[in-house]
Amino acid sequence: MPETYAPKRKDYPLSNLNDGLRLVRVRCAYCKRQHCYYPDDLIRIFGDVDVDSLSWRMKCENDPAHGHPIVEAFAPTGKEAVGLRIRRLKALKIRTVPEWKEDPP
Repeated sequence: MPETYAPKRKDYPLSNLNDGLRLVRVRCAYCKRQHCYYPDDLIRIFGDVDVDSLSWRMKCENDPAHGHPIVEAFAPTGKEAVGLRIRRLKALKIRTVPEWKEDPP
């Protein structure tokens, strides 16, 4: 049988982006918002996952009903790097929600 022509996809984890000083760009197609992140900050939140899988893990901050954003890895060139604002992770807040159970009498 001949080989199928389906694309052979390899996972590209976020840790591979640290080698070449690349960033992750997240864009919402509806509200046209765009943010750039360091891969290390995203690794602390989501773990060392595939770059393409981040699209399904993130939502638009403006309105979650906008759906999933467009996520891409890029290396900023000279013109792009001038004035580029990069979001940094300040802190992770974990919310604790109590769950109650009644004891039988």
